[in-house]
Amino acid sequence: MHSQGLSQSSLGQLPDSPCVLVVEDDELIQARLELLIEAAGLAAVSVPSAKKARAALAAVFFPIVIVDRILEDGDGIDLCDEVRRQQAHSRVYLIVLSTLDSPHEVAAGLAAGADVYMSKRSSDGELLANLATARRTIALALK
Repeated sequence: MHSQGLSQSSLGQLPDSPCVLVVEDDELIQARLELLIEAAGLAAVSVPSAKKARAALAAVFFPIVIVDRILEDGDGIDLCDEVRRQQAHSRVYLIVLSTLDSPHEVAAGLAAGADVYMSKRSSDGELLANLATARRTIALALK
């Protein structure tokens, strides 16, 4: 479900299965992530900026969020920190996906509240495994 131009009505028509919010400004990477997410049996909604991610998160609960570190309007780490500080989103499973993957960058992402910090050089299998872990974690949180 490719949705860069999210509206209140399009968000209201999301599937009942867990839906992943992809915050990525590169359209090719966005499309690749959507295919992988759908292969994992999940739905995907994509936005290209932190501003649009905030709007999407305010409108709909997304249990899984994949966020790029470098966005056109800011740092994905700041978005992770904002999501973690909001009580309503405490069950969100946050995955940071970035080319900035030094140990210092990974530590900063995890400190900001990311559950996983992955390199964009990671394999598709690693992302699929992290999505499976996210689903298990979310299922436990809902019990």
